[in-house]
Amino acid sequence: MTVSLSSVLSSYGYNSTSTIKTDASAAVTAAMAKLAKAESATTTQSTSGTQVTISAAALAAATAKEDNEKDSSVLLKEVRAALDAQYAGGTAKGSADLSDLSGRALAIVALNKDGQFSAAESRAAKAALREDTRQSFVSAMGSGDAYSMMANYSKQLAAQYDSMSPEERQARGWSEQFRDTNADFATNFAMPSLFDQI
Repeated sequence: MTVSLSSVLSSYGYNSTSTIKTDASAAVTAAMAKLAKAESATTTQSTSGTQVTISAAALAAATAKEDNEKDSSVLLKEVRAALDAQYAGGTAKGSADLSDLSGRALAIVALNKDGQFSAAESRAAKAALREDTRQSFVSAMGSGDAYSMMANYSKQLAAQYDSMSPEERQARGWSEQFRDTNADFATNFAMPSLFDQI
């Protein structure tokens, strides 16, 4: 996957035809801030002799943002073409690598509303969505106070729901009530004090 600074900037709404210096400065600042917040795992890409290091998390976030803005029929065709390219490259049918797909792309494969994907592809996409949820939970429950970890995880789930496409919400089985319950828990959580326990 080739990533250029201009593609990162365009994902934040800045185009290469802009002549306003502050526009470019703001774009670079915004892009650098997003990249700085990403995980430490990195991928190095080179374009036009300029080397830019972008973390895997930043690439995934950019892909998810881009996929969420596409029409579902366009994304479906792109995913189908990507899977077919893997099969043409020698990957066994039904065992394609789904790790580069966004949550919405996985949801489209998992839901398989148009019947464009095999049962094995749909099962693999559902398993990838479950694994993503499991990894998110394991990461949130690292160490520390269980009450505050649960509150933070609930807050994270509500935020994830808000940023998800309708297809991803449906594939994960997340409803508006699920979102509201998690948001309420995160907002109304109060750790009992020692005085309350006496």
